[in-house]
Amino acid sequence: MDEQLQKVLSDLTVLNEQVRQGEVYQSLGPRLGQIMDGIKRHRRTTVTLPDDQDGVKDVLTDFRHQLDQQVPVTLPNDQLRLLLDHLASTDAELRYQGINFTFYDAFQQDALDTQQLTFILDELLRPEALFAHILEPTNNAVFGRASRVAMLGVVLHFLDQYGNYNDVDKLHQAVLLSAAYLCLETDTRGFVNQSGWAHAFTAIADLLAVLSNSHKLPRAEKLFLMTALMERIKRLNTPLIYGENDRIANYLAETTGRSGLYADALVLILKNWRQQVALNRRPDNIGGWNRFFNRKRLLDALRLRQDLPKTLKAYLSSTIDFLG
Repeated sequence: MDEQLQKVLSDLTVLNEQVRQGEVYQSLGPRLGQIMDGIKRHRRTTVTLPDDQDGVKDVLTDFRHQLDQQVPVTLPNDQLRLLLDHLASTDAELRYQGINFTFYDAFQQDALDTQQLTFILDELLRPEALFAHILEPTNNAVFGRASRVAMLGVVLHFLDQYGNYNDVDKLHQAVLLSAAYLCLETDTRGFVNQSGWAHAFTAIADLLAVLSNSHKLPRAEKLFLMTALMERIKRLNTPLIYGENDRIANYLAETTGRSGLYADALVLILKNWRQQVALNRRPDNIGGWNRFFNRKRLLDALRLRQDLPKTLKAYLSSTIDFLG
């Protein structure tokens, strides 16, 4: 793994433990922001895409056939791995309509056993795939990154339905990798011609919603992830305009509705964000204006929610001002 990625994971592990021990609370946002701001981006390198003529379509057909027959899936691990590797394909029909939907159908039909789901989870948590080319300018590796994040959320959701699945260490690993993903990912593209949906920030919002809903994770982990998401959004220099704000608002509403701790923390984050924006009311570059309107769109999406905690709703009502 890249040395810088290792350092980010190491720093997040230390900070996460401090949050879990109650040593860090109000300074969590700035501390996460320091990690993000310290990341150095790389120059572009060649993205190696999977070969869609390597037999994956035959494996997908066999997978689909087993589901249509409503029998347990018997694909060996190497074939499951092959399918997951092709989540990085730029062929939208194969990646999205084929592999994604077929796996989702398998989960819905309960056609995969716990061992298979655990194997899939381990594959999705591989950092070298999850963070492929993530420090470089926008590139085609985003399809694999975002697809893995999206499926990770689905797998964790279905594993949570198994009452006998209690691998807390694996959930903690998912938390740290999700936080690292938020520190590293900056590709905000939605739909890409010829390649379909990238939607990295929709994917990560959905994953955070699943983790937030888990009764096996302590509140500190959920607070850690919510704060990481907000610190990343503050720093995005490109627009979120493909429905991400609605999905993020949904996640924030559900999370803050579970405990006053999250609601108070989010209000604190929003207050600090407003103060930062007030210092630079009129940006002089496109990145600054994108940050300005990303904030406005997210606040607008939150104000439309009818299920916000009173403290959050009161704050949002009091800040309809010229800052957006």
